[in-house]
Amino acid sequence: MTRPGVVVTSRAEPPPRSAPTDVGMAFMVGATEKGDDVQMVTSMLQYQTVFGVRQGFTDTYDAAETYYQEGGAKLTVARTNGTDATDVETALALLTRDLGPGQVFAVGSAGFAAHDELIAHAAANNRIAILDNDPASMTASALEATAAGLQSNMNARYAALFAPYAIVPGVTTADLRTVPFSALEAGIIARNDARFSPNVAAAGVNGRSRFAVDLTARFTDPERESLNDAGVCIARTVYGEVRAYGYRTLAALDTGWGLLSNARLNMEIVALAEEIGERYVFSQIDGRRVTISQFGADLTGMLIPYYEAGSLFGTSFDDACYVDVGPAVNTLETIAAGELRAIIGLRMSPFAELVTIEIVKVATETPLSVAA
Repeated sequence: MTRPGVVVTSRAEPPPRSAPTDVGMAFMVGATEKGDDVQMVTSMLQYQTVFGVRQGFTDTYDAAETYYQEGGAKLTVARTNGTDATDVETALALLTRDLGPGQVFAVGSAGFAAHDELIAHAAANNRIAILDNDPASMTASALEATAAGLQSNMNARYAALFAPYAIVPGVTTADLRTVPFSALEAGIIARNDARFSPNVAAAGVNGRSRFAVDLTARFTDPERESLNDAGVCIARTVYGEVRAYGYRTLAALDTGWGLLSNARLNMEIVALAEEIGERYVFSQIDGRRVTISQFGADLTGMLIPYYEAGSLFGTSFDDACYVDVGPAVNTLETIAAGELRAIIGLRMSPFAELVTIEIVKVATETPLSVAA
């Protein structure tokens, strides 16, 4: 081959493709007019071509449009015409792990009837379930009761409950529509992931809605605090704009998995680690441990951007994380058994949930240096 120059190669078969690792993708279960059982669509025009019209299927149609309006780009739809948890479970089974990580939600009455199914799916497929409550049960007490019932789920760290519903512009200028906040949040997350680490919370200034004009319910400050402690992510209006204003999972904080940002960071690291690990399946494990060292170096290199972005907590890289592929992990016995192992330890950065500012009035005759 001559350098510089151009090389074009023809193949009888395509090279293998890597598994998707984009955690900003979304997976939606809902009823549609037509279409394949599962298909990814990247725009509302494509959605209409593949899955049909809004009439008779408003929940799914409106959720899809909201997702795109909020900045979402990749939406995989699992079609169902059922309205109970069993129908959702059947559709979720079609959203196989090889489709990649991301947020999964279900719309319509099936969505809030299938919390357990969505959580189980998210845990099994390295995804995060974005849940909604029954729109008729948007009181603080009803939301807390829902969260309490789900917190005991062993996979609660794979799910977040958002409320209330959002009000968005209608199909004409004369009306409005109500959509579950899961559709907004999935789009907001996708928009943020294009710019930030998944450990940056898609809430507050980074949780501003581009599409919603209002919310279906309001909560007092004591209610919001109580709901936040219960694991309910409440949306509110701030300076006239709708914002996600909570970012907890349904797991208790003392489990170490109470922050949705950390759960989503873990989701991406798992996906990338799986991709790296796949490269080493069937690789020879030499006695000088060169392959083992390269395996560890690849995993370490994967973590460096997270530390540089501030997503891993420590005064140095070694203080924030470690990758162990040493003799205590890869023993002669495990090597003889054909196993290549690694242990990754992480300190994930939290987010500021309470910002306190103290203002001190100093007398005009007192120098600030003295007052300090």
